[in-house]
Amino acid sequence: MYPKHFFERFWESEQKNQIFVGTAFDTNLDARFSVIDLVAKELGLDKAFRVGLDKEANSINDKIFDAIANSKMLIFDISDDSRKGHINENVIYELGIAHAIREPSDIVIIKKKTDQKCELPFDIQGININFFDNDLKNEDLKKIIKSAMENQEWHKSKRVRVAAESLDENGLMLMNSIGRRPIGFNHFNSSSFDYNIKTSVLRLVDLGIVRFAWAVEKKGWVEWAYHWTPFGYEVMKSMGLKQMTLEEFEKTPEYATVAKANDDFVKMKQEALGGKDESANAE
Repeated sequence: MYPKHFFERFWESEQKNQIFVGTAFDTNLDARFSVIDLVAKELGLDKAFRVGLDKEANSINDKIFDAIANSKMLIFDISDDSRKGHINENVIYELGIAHAIREPSDIVIIKKKTDQKCELPFDIQGININFFDNDLKNEDLKKIIKSAMENQEWHKSKRVRVAAESLDENGLMLMNSIGRRPIGFNHFNSSSFDYNIKTSVLRLVDLGIVRFAWAVEKKGWVEWAYHWTPFGYEVMKSMGLKQMTLEEFEKTPEYATVAKANDDFVKMKQEALGGKDESANAE
């Protein structure tokens, strides 16, 4: 799929807790990838991820685009491909896509030192590249990635800014009146909203700021609600809408009403299910 079309459709509202590794399909790089994977886990990420050889070229591209867009951190190894004797063209292409859609703090570039002068493409000669000797050392890479992660500010990204600029007055009202509440008190349904506000809710869904979640119970109980996404919280943060603590929310006039509604819902559900939570599905 063409990159622009992919990102317009499949940019997720929650980042994968992983490092995407842009590297050549070269078995000589397996040991280096293992170091990156270990460092990722030591820094609290789930794993390092790279796309392997696949018979379906389009499938490979989609996996790469998805990883570039939705991974928490990206590493590009622009060391010479041992099969070609120069930088792999596919890795440079992926790096270019990442530079177009991700923040500088999301991207780490590494390259193996060589005895000869490193010949880099003109367009990347001015960016920060981390050179290493023959072996990529765990501690050195760990310092580089940790420093990059500490400087990550998702709420300052262009994607967040575009979403904030795409809001209407009703969407802003919902974020300010409901989205700022503590988690557990800020989910909502739109059944009592008028048509205009319901339309704004759908707009928030399209922007990735809220998601629709549902559950179907074995005894026929169905429940649903809209929940704010991690991306939605970043949009609020970028706008200066500060999340309330539970203590702050308890002091607001809305707290008693919201708390009672939550308690009444729990009691009604327990009565319907005979005191048991028997979820069959949830999304």
